[in-house]
This record gives sequence, structure tokens and C-alpha cells, in this order.
Amino acid sequence: MKLIKRISSVLAAGAVLSAFAVSAGAETGESAAVSGDFGVWTDIAGENGTTYDNLFDVILDDKYNPMWEKYCAAVVGEDNAESTVASLKGSISSSYYGQEAIDHIAETGVAAFDCWYINNAAQFTFKDDTAVIRLTDGTESTHTYEYLGQYYVGKGETLNWGGVEMDPSFPCDVYKSTDEAGDFNYFFFRDDTMDSTYHIEFRYGSDLDELQGYFKGKYAYWLSAGMDSAADEKTIDNCISLFCLENMDFSDRTESSLEQISDLAGTWDADLSNFGEAYADIELYFTIDEAGHGESFINGEKTRDFSAYMYDSGDKGDGEGTYVAYDNEAYEAESADYTLTTNDSGETVLTLYNNEGEISYVRRAASEEPASDDSAAEDTASGNPDTGAEGVAAIAAVALAAGALMFVSRKTK
Repeated sequence: MKLIKRISSVLAAGAVLSAFAVSAGAETGESAAVSGDFGVWTDIAGENGTTYDNLFDVILDDKYNPMWEKYCAAVVGEDNAESTVASLKGSISSSYYGQEAIDHIAETGVAAFDCWYINNAAQFTFKDDTAVIRLTDGTESTHTYEYLGQYYVGKGETLNWGGVEMDPSFPCDVYKSTDEAGDFNYFFFRDDTMDSTYHIEFRYGSDLDELQGYFKGKYAYWLSAGMDSAADEKTIDNCISLFCLENMDFSDRTESSLEQISDLAGTWDADLSNFGEAYADIELYFTIDEAGHGESFINGEKTRDFSAYMYDSGDKGDGEGTYVAYDNEAYEAESADYTLTTNDSGETVLTLYNNEGEISYVRRAASEEPASDDSAAEDTASGNPDTGAEGVAAIAAVALAAGALMFVSRKTK
């Protein structure tokens, strides 16, 4: 989601650990409205208006468990997938927020976020500058909103990550109802949209100051998320992938995860024959060793250092499944579907495909392999909190450099 690294289940979906550049006024929590600008609301509403169900009412439905399991199984191994899915789901499904959450965490030492809609809200429709708010009892109200600018949530608060104190604050576009809307007087929107991250993240309430508290105050440990009520299964799958891959720990490699990548060891040459003359003189390939450590190259120059994961998520043995590449320098992961086939020359062909397209690689014959370098065999994957960097080119085993743009990150912003 800009769904954050799940820092020991402390942060909610969307709690990116970074501060974005905003005006000095927003830095101090004051209005920073720009004349003629209506912020992210315009994209959230869309051209004809968009209705949002609670994200987790959608993606926590048991019928989507296979989607959760395939991404988790690829990274942690099939035998650890169920417990990992349960942990991820639990981190965003708390029923406590505000002082009740603060007290509960103090008593138990266990922190999780409430990401549900509150104040009896069931559904929101945003269109132009209005919001239609449907409650759980079936009633609804419509309010018009004005843009106040950007404010920080969590400003001045701290988060302890691995013994290091960090600033967990993040900016939101803030809107105020032009009439009295009670519990819906204010909306705080992060910059997520359906086009960029397949969901939205927001807060709403009656008190502008209280809404700026993240781990304290009336809305502590609460951040809701929504999904277009018309989202198709592909969009839901994309969102679950993004959530899982941005919130799993890549620092430990399980034995079963390693066993699952046995078919990937070797050097894989990209087939660029269908990419046009611009790629005629480009040699693109990557290597993966038995420890899952990968390196990608363009014309012999190393472009990425990554860890490779895969899981046979189709019918067992059919050569189809889920592939994940974790960029060891950017701390970002990307997924793709894969097929493993044999061509007419008897060569093994790996095809990766996701929203951005597809590309095939042919495994290089052992006799053509360069001399091995044992020093490159160490898996350097490590866990790291999401820094909020946008548009990082997670590679999905595809080198992103110098015009050889085969895939881009699913986070399109």
C-alpha cells in the first residue's frame, strides 16, 4: 500500500516512515492550501465519482486466501505461509484505537492497528468536491468539502525500530466540510490512489488537532483504507501482493524457500527479439545461485543485486507460479507470474509477466557459464523499514537501467 513495512506489527497499512517535502506551513501543521488545487481528492474521486468499501472487508475475505498464500509462500516457504498470512492479517485488524488501544498496548505489549471504518461508516462515495457517507444503518448524508492543504500526522512522535528512534510522521491532504458534518467534519487523505497502489488510505473525524495524533490521542493507532467497490479480482490480487511484499521480513531465508528456487539456479539470457531495433545491441541477463542471490547485468555491467523467490502456485508440476525479486539495495520487492517451459532447442525458458508486460529468459548452457565467484554467493537480503521512497525500480529479475525498461514497479508514482 504504500503499505508499509510492518514494523513488528506496530504500524498500520500506509504508515510510511518518511517525511515528504511540503511547505513550511504544513511542517508545523498549519494550512498550506494552493490556489486552484484540490489535492489528491480529485484523483480519489475520479472523473465520475468513486465508491469505496473498507479495504480489509474486501481483502480479508476467506475467498482471497489463495492470493495471500502464494505471495507469502514464495518468500517464507510453503510450510510457513499460513502463519505468515495470519500475522499479516492480524496486524491490521485490531478492534482497538484511541485511548483503548494505548491502554491495551501498555498492558499486553502487543501493538496492532485498527484499519476499519469507524463512526458507523459503511461506505464512502467521493465525487467532485462532495462525499456521500453511508452508515451501517442504511442512512446516508452528503457534504461538500474545501481543501485546507497538507498537515502531518504523527508530527513530533517517535517510533522505536531495532533500538533506533525514528520519526513516523507522514503528510496528508486535509479537507473540511462546509457545513456541520460531525464525525465527518474532516478528511485526511494520504497520496494513495486506485491507479497507483490499488487502494486509498485516510482518516476522518470531528477534531482537526486530534486527527494529527498517530500514536496518541482520540484516533491513536487508527488509519482506515478503502478500495473501489467495483474493483475486479486482478486489482484485488495486485493490492494483496503489494501488501504482502511490503510487509514481510526478507532478512531470513527459510530452508523451504530455498528448496523452492532450485529450478532458478544458473544464468538467464533475456530474449529481446520482440523489443525492436533499440534493443538490438543490448545484452541483458541475470544470474541466480543456489542460495537465491541474484545479479542482473546490461552489456556486462552489473545493474542490480537481488534475492530471488518462487513458488509453484499453479497445479503442482505444471511449471507455473509466482516469482518475487527483492532488491537488496532499495529494500523493495516486486512480483510476477512465471512459466517454465522447454523450447524447440531443448532449452529451459523462464517467462515473467505482470501488469507491465512480459519478458522471456533462456537458461545458458553450463558449458557457456563464466567461472564462478564464490564471493558473490552470499545472500545479502535484509529487513528494513519502508523509507517511503517512491517509484523504486524493483526488478522482478529484469534490469532497469539505461533504457532497458522491461518492467516498472507496481507502485506507479
